Amino acid sequence: MRKAAGAPKKAICFECFKADRRREEAIKAAGELEFAPGSFAARFQDGLPFEPVDIPRLARLKFERATARRQARAGAGQYVDKRRQAQIAARHALQRLSDGLREQAMHAAELQLPDAWLPFVASR
Repeated sequence: MRKAAGAPKKAICFECFKADRRREEAIKAAGELEFAPGSFAARFQDGLPFEPVDIPRLARLKFERATARRQARAGAGQYVDKRRQAQIAARHALQRLSDGLREQAMHAAELQLPDAWLPFVASR
């Protein structure tokens, strides 16, 4: 049997009753919010976790970070990035060489060895 739209609900327990009551009060309070231009900021600004940006502090931190990066690149630090790029290039060259040798070995094994030997020679 369906209940009428305005009929009160029966709660299962007291905790459920309290939860329903809190939900109904929150819905009622949300419907009564004022959205005048100045009221929204005044009402919700206290609950926001963010503070206004401190522009001078931000500029100082950016300057300090740029200085630290310049100092890291001075002296022996200037070669760190070049070394890393060379290592990457060497790794790629070795991979290409390895792939080429593997293809040559497979081709040689197919041409010269009996079929029974292929699993031992061409294992990867």
